[in-house]
Amino acid sequence: MRRSVIVPILATALLLFTVVPSHAWHHRGWWGPPYPYWYYRPYYYVYAPPPAVVVEQPSVYIQQDPPPPQAYWYYCSSSQAYYPNVQTCPEAWIKVPPRSP
Repeated sequence: MRRSVIVPILATALLLFTVVPSHAWHHRGWWGPPYPYWYYRPYYYVYAPPPAVVVEQPSVYIQQDPPPPQAYWYYCSSSQAYYPNVQTCPEAWIKVPPRSP
């Protein structure tokens, strides 16, 4: 009789001691020996400085004036005169660079 009472009590105790700590470990390990998975490591925040902001000034372009077109004088050798004074020339016009006055 004594054996029939002790076996169910031991079986119940065995079930309680195996179930209760596993349930307690789910809630941060209040029961039983320390278990490595109940401890949550703290989060580490790595400080990263903000990226450097480089503000570049816009490029400055200076447009230079184009060189003046070189104007030529046109000479007619048969009439010995230059173009606006002589409108037509029987031979080809001779291109002459301008002279400074």
